[in-house]
Amino acid sequence: PLHPLYSQFNKKIGAIRFKVEQAFGTMKRRFNLARARYFGTAKVQAQMCWAALGMNLLKAHRKLKAMELAGVGAP
Repeated sequence: PLHPLYSQFNKKIGAIRFKVEQAFGTMKRRFNLARARYFGTAKVQAQMCWAALGMNLLKAHRKLKAMELAGVGAP
């Protein structure tokens, strides 16, 4: 059995890990990032940055659409 301190630590870090893993899972599905398309650290890093940018644009679009449907003005 785990020591209570380790158990508490795992609960706290688990919430953060869930958000991060969910984001990478979404990028993997929506932007086909199961494998890098390029060789080299710089090119792979650029690919990940573009995917993150695309994901943020999709999130912003979804939020704006929800606000529009709710009748709330843009911030």
